[in-house]
Amino acid sequence: MKLNNKSNLKIYVLLLSSLMAQAKTGNIWGFFGHRKINLLATYTLPLPLHSFYRRHQKEIQELSVLPDARRYLLDEEAARHYIDLDKYDLNQVSFTNWAQMLRKIPEDSLKKHGIVPWHIPIVYQRLIQAFIKKDSLQIIKLSAELGHYVADAHVPLHTSSNYDGQKTGQDGLHSFWESRIPEILGNQLDQFSGPANFIPDVQQNAWAWVLDSHKQLPLLFSMAKKVNFELKEGEKYSFVQKGQTLVKTPSLKFSLAYHKALNGQIESRFKAAVQHVGDLWYSAWLTAGQPSFE
Repeated sequence: MKLNNKSNLKIYVLLLSSLMAQAKTGNIWGFFGHRKINLLATYTLPLPLHSFYRRHQKEIQELSVLPDARRYLLDEEAARHYIDLDKYDLNQVSFTNWAQMLRKIPEDSLKKHGIVPWHIPIVYQRLIQAFIKKDSLQIIKLSAELGHYVADAHVPLHTSSNYDGQKTGQDGLHSFWESRIPEILGNQLDQFSGPANFIPDVQQNAWAWVLDSHKQLPLLFSMAKKVNFELKEGEKYSFVQKGQTLVKTPSLKFSLAYHKALNGQIESRFKAAVQHVGDLWYSAWLTAGQPSFE
């Protein structure tokens, strides 16, 4: 299968670059994290799938942040990135599919509290169809976007209505956990997570990922309070240059102390995201009949 629509792909990437220039900060996993997760996921894939993804590695990285860019254009996009599990009875909602939930709760109400575990299977099915049609452009685009939503499901703060610590006096916790610390860790996150595995029930797994993230919240909130209490006020923040703007951000000392207190939580969620992105790419390809890329 040859890529015969490179010009269309370039248009996607150029459009994305333009949107990113206008976008605000505070995106899920940060642009750094999303790009790195998609990059590392390509190394979980077997030949010949890896060869195809490696050829289009740059595009798959760049397009990984397209869903964030769309949040500024489409009202319905934001709901696809999270789910407020604290707004539900988990015994009633866990492991349900979208059709089951629509029979219980109106669509508007569901979208108000986020739909990420139900949206992942939808994008996955679209990727299968792209593989069946051997549509290279759509395979690249949908792979990148699926990687984004799967990564989102691994962020604990995106399973709670207290997504930024705003309800517990911890404003800014969102970008601190998912952007500031991963950027500091940098290459320490480059750990091989293992070869991709086939996932027979994507809906079931999407829920497992979200619920695992949700279980991490007590530690995430409590350690932020503990470290904040232990450090002096002047030790907590610093100013860094971002473009032409000087931005107040958690200091290196504060960030490393919080990271240590979390006992590997961020690396664990990051590594799991890499593994599961690769799993879904591989599973979609297998389900589509392992199409050739020659």
